[in-house]
Formats: sequence, structure tokens, C-alpha cells
Amino acid sequence: MSDNEAIRMLIAKSCLTLDDGDFSAYLALCAPDYAYRIKAWSPELRNDMIWLEHDRDGLAGLFATLPEHLQRSGRLSRHVSTATIEARENTEAYDVVSSLIVHHTDLDGRTQTLAVGRYKDTVAWVDGAILLSAREVALETRDLGIGLHVPL
Repeated sequence: MSDNEAIRMLIAKSCLTLDDGDFSAYLALCAPDYAYRIKAWSPELRNDMIWLEHDRDGLAGLFATLPEHLQRSGRLSRHVSTATIEARENTEAYDVVSSLIVHHTDLDGRTQTLAVGRYKDTVAWVDGAILLSAREVALETRDLGIGLHVPL
């Protein structure tokens, strides 16, 4: 399998594990130095708003406390399309940009688009496996409502 295929599979699998709420499987796809951030540009502030920012351990702590949070009922479905994969010079790392759409299906089976944006991922080979080193979710959507405490 080529590096590009492995990268596309990694990004798709990261979405599927989150869709399934399998947070331990998601973390297994992340390098030890993983960094995660959700941001959205605010035209009123003329600056990025950082909505969630954690390292790998911080995400593990967040996942452990999810039962204590008010959560949106229903299911999230992430749809991703990898647009560019660029190798970093003299490393085994890649910068990857993907389009992202997140849908929410409520308990009555109604589905709505929740968010639109891009993944800006850094992936790297670590001990023979391709892993996520960093993910920045750059959202166009600026209103996600209440009860969303999981990575997009």
C-alpha cells in the first residue's frame, strides 16, 4: 500500500472511530505527541476562536469524563474527503488537508448538517505505523449548539 493510501485510510478510520464513539480506538491512531484543536474564524473579532484544544492525554481525560457532560442525543456522522497530501522534506511526515462535513441524526431519525470545515492534519510514520501527529479542525460553522464535547 502506498503512503497516500495509508494516509487516506488513517483519516477515514479516525472519522469512523469517532462516529462509533470508540475513543480508545481513536487514541490508538494518534502519536504520543498528538495535538488537537478546533477553531473557527470570527469576522466580528477578526481573530480565530479556539473552541477545544488538547494533547493526547487531555483528550483521554475528556473522553473519561464524557458521561458527566450534558451531551447531544443522537449520532454524529463525519464525511471527509482528502484533498491534498504533501510530504515534508527530509522527514517521514505529511501535511494533509481534507474537507469535512459533520451530520447529526437525532433519536427520531432526522438528520441535519451540523458543521462544515477542514481537517488540517499532520501524519507521520512512528515505529512502522502511520499515525496522526496533529489535527486542526478549521470550521466555517460558528454555531454548534449545546452538548458537543467530542472531537469533530
